[in-house]
Amino acid sequence: MVMLETIILILLGFVAFFATGIDDTIAYAGSYLSHTRNISKRLISFGVVIGTIIALGIAIFAGKIMLNVPSRHLIGGAVLITLGLLIFTRSWRGTKLTEAHTKRIEKHLKKNPSQDYLRKPKLILLGIVLFFATGIDDILAYSNLIIAKGSWWEICTGVMLATFFSLFIAHLLEDKLKRLKHPEMIGGVIIIIMGLLISLKIL
Repeated sequence: MVMLETIILILLGFVAFFATGIDDTIAYAGSYLSHTRNISKRLISFGVVIGTIIALGIAIFAGKIMLNVPSRHLIGGAVLITLGLLIFTRSWRGTKLTEAHTKRIEKHLKKNPSQDYLRKPKLILLGIVLFFATGIDDILAYSNLIIAKGSWWEICTGVMLATFFSLFIAHLLEDKLKRLKHPEMIGGVIIIIMGLLISLKIL
């Protein structure tokens, strides 16, 4: 029974990442298309992982503060439902916001193509920005899952597994992913469903 609960919590973290970060995966793919060298892709991926770890640290801190609040599953579920609705209704903005951030950094990178010692940190920074350009949604989702379920390491494990998986998908299908339009709508619906199930204590 304990093993099953652990697996469910890991899956919640995994699904939460893709529900809030499906547009992030497409942004990673677009960045990979702009930087075809393998070392550049690895540095960008490393930056994304750093960004995810920072976000999880914030989510754990915020989640633990609320652990003693009564009926925390209702609060966590309500926030997730609201977040899902916001993601769904502003889906057309998410990818554009990410692109605006990344294009600014990519333009700066191209100014000094020969300075490798500066280029590498900038590529890592690009990866971090790729995550945080739409990372507020992610932090809210993770922290409210922790608030609702009271378990952080299982949810964080699921998120990290999803992070590596999304980077793999972005690398493998970079050209095809870039053609998708408004994928965040799917993520918004998934977050709403998760919020409802948590509020009703089904999950």
